[in-house]
Amino acid sequence: MTPSRGPSRGTNMPRSRMRPVKSVGLVAAMVVGLLGGVAATPSAAASWECDQSITVPKGDAYLIHVPFEFEPIYTGDCFVRHGARGGEVSAIQRSLRYCYGRDIVVDGVFGDKTLAALKNVQSRIGVASDGVYGPRTRDAMSWPRYHESTGQIYGCVRW
Repeated sequence: MTPSRGPSRGTNMPRSRMRPVKSVGLVAAMVVGLLGGVAATPSAAASWECDQSITVPKGDAYLIHVPFEFEPIYTGDCFVRHGARGGEVSAIQRSLRYCYGRDIVVDGVFGDKTLAALKNVQSRIGVASDGVYGPRTRDAMSWPRYHESTGQIYGCVRW
């Protein structure tokens, strides 16, 4: 086989070998670009949306419920925003209502009242008052502590 000149001058590599090399380089550049873009964002640590709540043991026979991400990964470093619905929102609403005295309904819907209550509490606990629940808000908030067998609330504790 006689080497032919590829797209760049002076290259004596057969054309059929140039294409795969270029393809691999292009794919690698795209992957690095995508991953670099995710890692460069300030909220990369909380780039997953919480999709439900999890029960966490807190002391002998006591539990707390906090938002959590189960799919596609298993992490508590997730976020919840205005418009979300589900158990993750109910966990936040219970904290806002029972630990911070906010007058909201625990209905699992992150609406305007939940947004206003969360911003108020974020301001009180010293985190960015942006109305978005994330790891910093989770770590600074207190959560209702439930008795395992009765479900009764016994004060509030930090994560």
